[in-house]
Order: sequence, then structure tokens, then C-alpha cells
Amino acid sequence: MRLLARVFLLVGLSLGLTLPTAHAEVTAYTTPQGQAASTTVLHHTAADWQAGTFNSLRLEGNELVADGERGMYTSPELTVAPFDELIPSWNVQTPSGYAVLKVRVRVSGQWTDWYSFGRWSRDGDRYSLKGQKDAYGEVLTDTLRLKSKADGVQYHLSLIGPGTRASLVALNAADRSRGSLGLGTPGNPARWGQVLNVPQRSQMIYPGGGPVWCSPTSTAMIMAYLGTAVSVPTAAKGTYDRVYDGTGNWPFNTAYAAEQGYRAYITRLPSLATAEEFIARGQPLAVSIAWGRGQLSGAPLPTSTGHLMVLVGFDAKGNPVLNDPAAPSDSAVRRTYDRAQFEKLWLGHSGGLSYVIERR
Repeated sequence: MRLLARVFLLVGLSLGLTLPTAHAEVTAYTTPQGQAASTTVLHHTAADWQAGTFNSLRLEGNELVADGERGMYTSPELTVAPFDELIPSWNVQTPSGYAVLKVRVRVSGQWTDWYSFGRWSRDGDRYSLKGQKDAYGEVLTDTLRLKSKADGVQYHLSLIGPGTRASLVALNAADRSRGSLGLGTPGNPARWGQVLNVPQRSQMIYPGGGPVWCSPTSTAMIMAYLGTAVSVPTAAKGTYDRVYDGTGNWPFNTAYAAEQGYRAYITRLPSLATAEEFIARGQPLAVSIAWGRGQLSGAPLPTSTGHLMVLVGFDAKGNPVLNDPAAPSDSAVRRTYDRAQFEKLWLGHSGGLSYVIERR
């Protein structure tokens, strides 16, 4: 069955527009001019799954469950706004097995081959795959980057091992040229002056890996805020990708949070004004940013080619308040950055990429 997951953009909205369709939840966060740089499709209900093809799988409530040693699910073909970058994320429970997610995309009416995002396992071997490059694009660990715009996507999920089950698949499809469309969108002063009490954790105090543990440290801070305390080394071990040889695989971090019982996925936001909505409802965000020398005043590092930190609120002037794990100690993690500086760097580097980790 073919699914057309359409997004209708309303002029004047700066908030997320979430449209439940017959078979998917589609979110496009828009600028005040009604423009969106990315679309996030979520499959997480029985109605979502029923639109696809089952092989040795069954539905239990809103979850896909492998019937035996192996179950496979193929989604419908999904039509979305044109994109040239795609990042999937998934929520699975793998008590004794693993999961593999593959995607293919439609470019100029032609479907590509399947691209794999590796093998996810809570306790066993987990890894991304290298060498996936063809005439259409390539997989860069956790991101499919295309040479031309695509307008369709389909995914294939394999659940291996007894008890392996899935509760969510998310696909963030972005047009990289539009990543900074929302730059400078005015915030809402009524939402300023709120800072969430997210525990402060430094990645730098741990030998043998701490300096590159920004992603699992950010994930651990949000989980601690939500009520699950895991140490930074434990989170790093649980997100380690042996092929990438690091802990910065974005979908592996959200998958790790999901294994702890949370709903977690990757999306992109167009502005800090949109992020204010998350803070207003008590939801911190892990955000991806990079900066050069002198570009981010007050940062604990002079430069970074890619760094995760947790947005925890806004001060009375609307400047973002962050838990920056690159600080030298836990007590120095809380930082306030200039709004214009931070937003430009966040949108320019990742198009507003954010981890959403929340209670189910």
C-alpha cells in the first residue's frame, strides 16, 4: 500500500505542525513565513505499522514483535517534501538480539538500493557500516547524504532474536540548503526566564575517552532529569559504535535512551523560538553545534567541529542556557550563550538537529 504523508504548512506559525494521517504522524516545524527545512515522520502506533508489510512479525498493542528468531517489516512508500539528507532513529528492545534498519529513497522517480544503518543491540555487538556510496549518495555513519533531492523514502526493519520488539521508527528528511531559514525568528518573552533543573555532568572528568563523550553525556543528563540515573561511562559503553569507533552515532544515542524505557528520536528545529516551546513544557533537548575560534563567547572549548550539549532553558533576556559537557567539572557545566551567536552556529552546523528524549 502506498502512503502519501503530506505536510500542509500554515503561514504565520513558528511552532511545530503535527498532522496525524491515516498511517503516520508527520511533523514540520515552520518559520513565521510558513517555510520548513525538514520533515520528521514518526511510525509508532498500530495504525502506522498496519500500512506496511509483515514477515514473521505480530502486533502487540502499538509494538512490532518478532514471532521467532527473525521478523521483518517493510514500510509503505512515503512521500515527503524534497530532501537531500536523511537521519533515521528507532526505538527497539533487544533483550537477547539486535535490530537492523535500512532505507531507500526515490530520486527523479527512481528508487535507490537499500542503505543500512548498521546493527543495533543493547548489550551485544553494535556498529554502523562503512563503504556505502553510489551514484545517488552515501551513508556517513548515521546520515544518508544525497547528491540530488529525493521526494520519497521507504524503510525495512529487521528484528532478530526472541523478545526483540519495536515501538517507534522516525525519519528526519532535510533540505540542507534551507537549514538556516528560521535564523533570527523572534522568541516569546513570556517563555524566557525558565531553566529546567537538568543535572550537570562533565564529559571531561573521565580518562580514556571523556573528551569525545559529548553525546552520551548529553543523553545521560536528559535521562537523569527524567528519572533514570546512569553514569557517563555507562552511557558511553551503551552507545559505542565499534566501526565508527566512538559514541557520537546520533541514532545509537536515541536508541540507547529508548532501551531504558523512553521515547527518543532525532528531529530538526528551525529556530530557538521553536525550542522555547519544548522548554515551556519541561522538555530539554540535546542539540548539535560547531564553532570556530571566537565564534561562541564563553564556551569551554576554543573550537569544535561537532559537539552535543543540552538546552535547558532561557534567561530573562532570551539567551539560551545550556548544560555544556565540555566544561572541566560538573559544577562548571551550566553556561549561558548569546542567542544570536548560538542560533547561527546551531542552524549552520546541523540545521537545528536535536535529540528528543521523553517519557512514553
